[in-house]
Amino acid sequence: MAPELMREIVALETFDRLLLALALAGVPVGLIAGWLWARQRLPLQHRRLGVLTGALCGVLLWLLYGLWRFYLWRIRIDLDKDFVGLHRVDVLVGNLVLFALVGAFVGFVARAYWQWLAKQLTMSKE
Repeated sequence: MAPELMREIVALETFDRLLLALALAGVPVGLIAGWLWARQRLPLQHRRLGVLTGALCGVLLWLLYGLWRFYLWRIRIDLDKDFVGLHRVDVLVGNLVLFALVGAFVGFVARAYWQWLAKQLTMSKE
């Protein structure tokens, strides 16, 4: 009897398909969720802000999928070129720097958008 091999809990291909499905559904679902949120909480003239917020949240899923695909390319195994990405320190450090910069940029944009959105909503109350 052969020993049982360890199996992945979730295969990379399955996770890739899940992220792609989320990215494809992200913008329409974000638009609908933003519209529903705005319909309940915002005055009529500012409901487009809810739709815009939902669309931006949906676009973040495209960014997530793009970063996932880039990460997979960086850690690839290419025996023809003698490249094994998971075993290289420069790949690890490059991934760390890239993801930290993208996270900082997304945080900066989100904060600026949140401040702009708050200003738009307070102007409507005056």
